[in-house]
Amino acid sequence: MSDVLLIRETLRSWITERSRKSLPSPLLDDTALIEQGILSSVQVMDVILLIERMRNRPVEVDELKPGSFRDINSIVRTFFQGEA
Repeated sequence: MSDVLLIRETLRSWITERSRKSLPSPLLDDTALIEQGILSSVQVMDVILLIERMRNRPVEVDELKPGSFRDINSIVRTFFQGEA
């Protein structure tokens, strides 16, 4: 499995396990996570911690942009582009 596929699968699995909302099956990479209530604003902080563990380095404030957590595609593009 390529790095980018592993990153996407790890994010998808984490979100699926922790969401308090009934999720579409399967959870797609372009599913709006916050807009559809799949992730709460509090859970975004936990996603940041997950990203830091996955990258083995902290998320810098300048990496946080509007829409960074819109969907799995946005998370990968914002935080893993160039790494996978």
